Amino acid sequence: MNNIILASSSPRRKELLENKGLHFIVKAPLIDEVLDDTLPIAKRIEKLAIDKATAIYQEYPQDVIIAGDTVVCLGDNIIGKPRDEQHAREILSQLSGTKHSVYTGVAIYVQGECISFVDKTDVYFYKLTLDMIDNYIDSKEWMGKAGAYAIQGEARCFVEKIDGSIDTVIGLPVDKVIDCLKEKGVI
Repeated sequence: MNNIILASSSPRRKELLENKGLHFIVKAPLIDEVLDDTLPIAKRIEKLAIDKATAIYQEYPQDVIIAGDTVVCLGDNIIGKPRDEQHAREILSQLSGTKHSVYTGVAIYVQGECISFVDKTDVYFYKLTLDMIDNYIDSKEWMGKAGAYAIQGEARCFVEKIDGSIDTVIGLPVDKVIDCLKEKGVI
């Protein structure tokens, strides 16, 4: 059987797949991660996932390639990863007491075919106090995280409820990925 390759450097995506017992190797694509502003948000993130998967597929066309990308949106604004502590504070203040949406685009190459989709989860934050935000900033958990938080970590106390899959917020709707691999006879 051919290898399954996770086209991502995200430790969270790796962990989600490992938790499902999937055997795979990791090869992070070397591409410029640029979102196409001419597309609707869901299509932007789907296209970036396809671009990541395609970069690895070109090197390993016989293998199964899985790629993903995640963005946090407040209304129509994409909230990226924070640049520094002050930016993280601003992001968390914006998300405080709101509903925001997390989109994860997925692209899977199987037998030369690219299957892609986007999964969306709405996250509802409690109103955050300045102390809550400051303590979270001190934890450093926000670093490198879209939306300046990790829902599976200390920030879980910020979350009032979610509509959708927590795995989508973490970075990969892993059950949908597994279903796709089963449907294609990969696992």
